[in-house]
Amino acid sequence: MAAASAGRRWERLRAWASAAGSHTAVFLHTLSCFYVVSRYGVFLSKVTGPSMFPTFGGRGDFVIAEAVTPIWGQLHQGDVVICTRPVDPAESIIKRVVAMEGEEVVLYPDREHNEVRRIKVPPGHVWIQGDNLTHSLDSRQYGPVPLAMVRGRVLLQVWPRLQWVDNSLDAVRKF
Repeated sequence: MAAASAGRRWERLRAWASAAGSHTAVFLHTLSCFYVVSRYGVFLSKVTGPSMFPTFGGRGDFVIAEAVTPIWGQLHQGDVVICTRPVDPAESIIKRVVAMEGEEVVLYPDREHNEVRRIKVPPGHVWIQGDNLTHSLDSRQYGPVPLAMVRGRVLLQVWPRLQWVDNSLDAVRKF
């Protein structure tokens, strides 16, 4: 009788372990698929701060970005991108690509520089700036950004209103 009871306990324990193993496998497969899609496919990102005003309000806007274009090296001038902040790799920023590798950027005098400067974007880099130039920390402060730091190209704003993002320099010239 005791042996039969112990056998049933072992049988239940094996059934539980088998179910736990299969649930764990499903969970890990789902988690790995989520990682691959968000890293190499599409991902959701939150926009805060005034640097991209009026394109984004900066008060908790949500956007969808795709990671394929930067990986394949298909970025263009005007693309709104999400990249790792060069001065703080723990943060992400959203800016617009203003110049590509090999192109020249003209920087006009400001508080720190009293002459016009011309900077050529080196190979493997892009020049990014916020749409709201007076409230944006961007390539004007930290220089060209390596393409490897660009995580994705913004396609769609999903909150507070659903709309396609204008990935052209004409979008900036309207303001």
